[in-house]
Amino acid sequence: MKKLAIFVEGLTEQLLVKRMLEALLDRKKIAIQTIKITGGHNVRISFTVLVAANITNQTDYYVLIFDCGGETNVKSYILTQRDSLVKNGYERILGLRDVYPNFERTDIKKLIFGLNYKLPQKKARTHISLAVMETEAWFLGEYTHFRRMSEKLTPEFIEQNLGFNPKRENMELRDRPSMDLKHVYNLVGHDYTKRKSRLNTIVNKLDFNRFTNHLAEKMEYLGAFVREIDAFFE
Repeated sequence: MKKLAIFVEGLTEQLLVKRMLEALLDRKKIAIQTIKITGGHNVRISFTVLVAANITNQTDYYVLIFDCGGETNVKSYILTQRDSLVKNGYERILGLRDVYPNFERTDIKKLIFGLNYKLPQKKARTHISLAVMETEAWFLGEYTHFRRMSEKLTPEFIEQNLGFNPKRENMELRDRPSMDLKHVYNLVGHDYTKRKSRLNTIVNKLDFNRFTNHLAEKMEYLGAFVREIDAFFE
């Protein structure tokens, strides 16, 4: 059974990555476990299982998703857990975090370099990817899900009211995509919050076939992250 570990910034990324993986493969072939990791520095690291994996004799792939509780924790938790993961047979270790709010667009190249600088690679490919500027840019890019929220939310209606077109434009170029997403939903009396129930509703409306193919070709940083995942399943 091949093993992959993914360290993500928080709840939004945790739910998105889990559904993305489930859409890639028959659920009988992939087992996904989600863990909340806390502590570090002078506090003992602890793990809380959020979603337990369902492993059967048909399972070919095991993925462990770590919710790191903040973008600044992603690299540090990878470094503290990597040796243990490698010893337990993990072949690939990935990270995912936002650029905003601690960095600007002009910092992206330097940030990617710094996050991956001297990351160990022996026995397990290890890489940290960015969601630019926030993971919500990818939600905006999968604009077809807006129509599943409300028939009114066409790209043209959004452009008329908010001045941008998620079908025509690259949403990774938006500086505050989470605020853009909130404004889109507000057009039809909905809201965007970080509550788990709300995030689940949104994630479950995304078209992941389009997300990991067409959209990954259009959006540079989403594409880079999708390629890292695809390489594990090859």
